[in-house]
Amino acid sequence: MIDLEEMLMQTIDDKIYILPAWPKEWNVDFKLYAPKNTLVECSYKNGKIERLNIIPSERKKEVIELFEKPIQIK
Repeated sequence: MIDLEEMLMQTIDDKIYILPAWPKEWNVDFKLYAPKNTLVECSYKNGKIERLNIIPSERKKEVIELFEKPIQIK
């Protein structure tokens, strides 16, 4: 189960990475807790995030959607 959660969301320092290892062709709805009493709710369908709620809203600035912006290794 932890592996599945890590595919959906990862946290490093204060950053919240959404869908870092999720296949683009798989649809998913999830609700996961992150550090600092943060709740992440997401609905991902047909290759796009349809709904993304971050509670508290102050943490939205720390969210990175990786499926759209892949990390490039230098």
